Order: sequence, then C-alpha cells, then structure tokens
Amino acid sequence: MREDGDNSSGHKYGPESTQRKNMIKQVDRTVGYLRQRIRESGLESNLNLIITSDHGMETVVKTDEIYLRNVTNFAFKDLDFELLDYGPSGLLVPKEGKLEQVYSALKNAHPKLHVYKKEEFPKRFHYANHSRITPLVLYSDPGYVQFNKGEHGFDNQAMNMKTIFRAVGPAFKKGLEVEPFESVNVYALLCELLGITPEPHDGSLEVTKPMAQQGLCTSHGTLSFPAPDQHWHRPGHGLG
Repeated sequence: MREDGDNSSGHKYGPESTQRKNMIKQVDRTVGYLRQRIRESGLESNLNLIITSDHGMETVVKTDEIYLRNVTNFAFKDLDFELLDYGPSGLLVPKEGKLEQVYSALKNAHPKLHVYKKEEFPKRFHYANHSRITPLVLYSDPGYVQFNKGEHGFDNQAMNMKTIFRAVGPAFKKGLEVEPFESVNVYALLCELLGITPEPHDGSLEVTKPMAQQGLCTSHGTLSFPAPDQHWHRPGHGLG
C-alpha cells in the first residue's frame, strides 16, 4: 500500500508547511486504523507490517537560485539534449566538439551546482556507470532546484533525504533500534519474508538480519542470525 499525499503536499507547499503537516496527520491516522484492524482481525501473530518510504523532503531555496541561461559562455544551442526540469539533477549531451566548452562554462557557474563528466561522477551514487547516462551530469546541493517548494533526489547523505523504517510482526524483534541502513536493502528483506526469489539487485539480506527473530522460518528455510553481542544497539532509524 502506498500513500502519496504527504509527498505531493511536500512538493507543492514545502515540507514544513501546514498543508503537509496536516497530510502527515492523516497518514498517521491511516496507519493507526490499519494496525487496529490487524489486531481486531486476530492477525498480529501472522502478519508482518513494514512502514517506510523511499526518500525525505527538502525545502527549496528561493534565493540565489541556479539559472543556467544566465551562465557566461553557456548556451543551450551547444547541446543536442538536456534534461534539467526533473529534480535537482541534470543530464546534458553537448554537440560534437562542444563538451569541453560546455563543461568549462558550467563547472564553476554556481557554488551550489556540481558538474561532472560522466566518468568522474562520484562512485558512491551508483549512478553514472550506465550506458544511458549522458556525458555531463549535474546535481545541486540540498534545497537548490528551480521547481516546486519541496524536493527530493539530493545527495542521500543529507539528513533531510533520510526516511524512517518501522517493522512489527512475528518476523521482527520487539523494541529494537538498529543502525541506519540504506533502503536498497529492504527489497531483499521483503523477498525473504514473502518467499520470493529476488531479481538481481544491489542490496543485501545481511544488513537487515539483526532486526529479525532468531530462527525465522521462511519458504527458503531457516535464517541464521548473529549472536546477541553482534546486534546493533546505537539508536538510529534513518535510511541513507
């Protein structure tokens, strides 16, 4: 089940707006109703419930904005393709022989804008190694984007890009707080709980094992978990 109201209101009005806060209250009521019906239906001992999201939300800065059309020595006519109107990242294909000129014009154009040649894009983003990624890749610092009042898609190390993960049910330990982990690992956990063979992915089931009950049985067999002194104890719930 996906609830998109808080995302839509965050984009339209901003993450700190009254409209988004009211929408979050509505989502909270929906979760409360869902848990109530699970209890009333006698499903608590059989049903696992996971509550999470795919990103956070950042307030868009409306001062010192980034406008490529105002950059000295840069012209859109030097491009064969541009994708700049979807979030804080951008993709550019300069015309033949124009790559260095476009790159040089943009790389220091704004202190909150980061411009890379594809092969130099930071490896930790796991983004630029695909054949469809363009020769030049741009991304801005949190809050710097020309659209909406709230936005996501910024550097996933930024605190406002992190989200929550809550899990309750027979597969999970009670009252346990675990270290922050990357949401790419949730897929493997869901597949294991549902007995589904996962497609190739970048996550790992090892990351989420500490939160599961010892000897949890699934259709894949019985999972083996770390000894108690290996469990994560430092509080934290954000996903990277």
